[in-house]
Amino acid sequence: MSALTKEQRNEFVNVIIDNYGSRLSCDELSEIIGLILKNIAGFDTADPQSLIQTIRDIRSQYVHQIEQKTGIS
Repeated sequence: MSALTKEQRNEFVNVIIDNYGSRLSCDELSEIIGLILKNIAGFDTADPQSLIQTIRDIRSQYVHQIEQKTGIS
């Protein structure tokens, strides 16, 4: 289970798209997510499995939102 709610993940992804665009590679996206999470209280001490799951959830939401906006699936 992700440490963020669905609404928080949606907002997180909107920030990424607004600031970095919708054409990020998986590695670029993961790096950006990591940088942002570092600045959120509690994530600096999160257990690795929880952090990995949160990153996966955000990446999945990013892809989903891009597909919705472009009509590509």
